[in-house]
Amino acid sequence: MVKWDKGVEFEVTYERLLRLVRRERRPRNRAYAFILLIQLRNGSRVSEAVRAFREYVLTGKREIQVPLSKKKRPETRLMVIPEVDFDRSAAVDLLDVDERLLAKRVKMYALNRLKVNTHSLRYAFITYLLRQGVNPAIVAKVTGHTKLDFILHYTQAKEAERVLRELE
Repeated sequence: MVKWDKGVEFEVTYERLLRLVRRERRPRNRAYAFILLIQLRNGSRVSEAVRAFREYVLTGKREIQVPLSKKKRPETRLMVIPEVDFDRSAAVDLLDVDERLLAKRVKMYALNRLKVNTHSLRYAFITYLLRQGVNPAIVAKVTGHTKLDFILHYTQAKEAERVLRELE
């Protein structure tokens, strides 16, 4: 069963991805897990996580301004690379892979290994921040959403489902 936008817990998934980054045997799989960890840590789209990963492999910088996807006007957002022991030199060959193809491979890895789509990681991050009491306007800014109403609609729907389940 594939979980699309439900059931992905930020903290559980973060720990699982950390284990995968440390234990995957194939360097490519370690890189895919690391890209997903970057995505989850920043609540980004997978394409933005791929851009941050590529820049990290090239420069070693842990704070990177990445162009936002799905924007008419060029905008960037800060992406913070998790403090994880990751061998950048083992991932250099991925720099030759087209960005879209790499994102597609990461999506397939997420489906096969985690049974989730990559966008559910974005929603897990949003849900986590809101449960921590972060202002929805800040969450929208952090995640690159231009419309606050989307964040509010999504989180209100999730909270309504939670309340309904817990009624007894």
